This record gives sequence, structure tokens and C-alpha cells, in this order.
Amino acid sequence: MNISHVKKNRKVLSFLIVTGMTALLNCVFPASTFAGQGEDLFALGNQAYSEGKYDKAVSCYKGAIEREGYSASLLYNMANAYYQKKDIGLAILNYERALFLDPGNADIKANLRLAQKDFGLISEEARGWQRFFDLLNLNWWSLLASSALGAFSLLFLLKGMRPGILRGASPKLATIVCLTVFMFSGTGVTVQYRNLSRAVVTQDDARLLVSPFDSAFSSESIKGGKIVRMAKSYKDYVLVEGLNGKSGWVQKNAIAPIVPYGDYS
Repeated sequence: MNISHVKKNRKVLSFLIVTGMTALLNCVFPASTFAGQGEDLFALGNQAYSEGKYDKAVSCYKGAIEREGYSASLLYNMANAYYQKKDIGLAILNYERALFLDPGNADIKANLRLAQKDFGLISEEARGWQRFFDLLNLNWWSLLASSALGAFSLLFLLKGMRPGILRGASPKLATIVCLTVFMFSGTGVTVQYRNLSRAVVTQDDARLLVSPFDSAFSSESIKGGKIVRMAKSYKDYVLVEGLNGKSGWVQKNAIAPIVPYGDYS
């Protein structure tokens, strides 16, 4: 085999692997491991909830998060406690955060819809194709994309080093499967990446301003629990979109991103 041809193939393979690993490492990974750690606070929160002590339950759940990070079950229980407290903004926020970690959980979806209905919040139904890509979160789509790219890279390397080793229909089918999975996963990453800009209005009757200044004219108020998209920020204000086609500025402390990561400027 031509040595320069092998070197060229190896360079291409290295580029593909580095690209795949970069896509995986750049993904947002909220901590989602809770089992086996922090059971005491979690159990205390559940006991307080069963006794109707919702403030204590929320306090215990927050303590568990500070110690061990996020989990779908913890966020779900905390959302239920906020719902019982009639704090719809924080209830919706934590239901959405739980759903981000566990997209296929029927109980979380049902309670989220119930809370939105009870407080008169109209939720925008996802399109059919989008519901498919909502079955997994950003982490899983990124993992699938990276795995498919890694498998394709391995096939590419084997073919370059020993051309006769991958003859027949099976290697061709495997290559097609890898590329198909990669394309679907890439679309899933794109769809879920947009969710990083989603936020929940946590203050009831938050003012929607025409410009990011305290003295700016308020066009309307936003009901707590509404889901918006964060476009950009300026000082203590965030430009939000998705309010029946309207956009405007709200104070940062009036909303919370569903995926809590850094600043959203």
C-alpha cells in the first residue's frame, strides 16, 4: 500500500475523531447523578411533602441539589412541592428541568400539563417531527452522534489500511447505518441545542419592557409560568421572545433558564 495514502487516511481519521469528541465535550451536561448520594435530604424532603410541609420539603430538596446536583426525580418532587405552594413559576421551571433530564417520563409530562391547565397557561404543542427528537435530550443525541462518527471513522480506517477486508454488503450496510444515525443525531443535537435558550417566567406579572431600562415603557405583563426564549442580555435585562409573536425586555431575576448553565448573554 502507498505510504502517503495511509498517512492521508490517518489524518482524515484523526480529524473525524477530534471533531466527534469536541462535539461531545462541548455539550451541556447538567449533573444528573443522584442515586446513592444525598438520600437523607431527599428522604427528609419526601417525608415533609407527605406531611404537607411543603416549605420544608423545598428546603430539603434544595439542600440535596447543593450537595449532589440535579436529578429528574429530585426536580420532579420539588416541582410538586412548588405546585402545592401555588408557586406556579417555580413549579413549571422544575417540571421542565426534570423533563430535560428524563424526556420520556410520562408522570413528569402529565403533571406539567396539569399545572399549566390549572393556572391557565397555554402550552405550545410540539410538531410531530419535533416530538421524535424530544425523546432524548442533548446529552444522548450528542453521544449517539459521536458514537456513529467513531464507528464510521473506524470503518474508514480499516478500509484505508486493508482495502479487501471490508468487501461485501455488510460493511456497506454498516456504513450507511452509521451515516444515517449520525445525520438523525445531528438533527437531534440541533433541535435540543435550541432548548438551551428556553426559560420560565418565575415572577408573576413580570413587566415586559420595550427597552432594557427601568424607565422604559411597559407594553404588558407576563404571567408566571410562561415559557420564553432568551435572545440576548443587557446589564440586568434579558430580551425574550415567544410571547404570541411578541418580544421585549424583562429583568433577569424575573426569569430562570431551564438548563442552568453560566450566563445567558
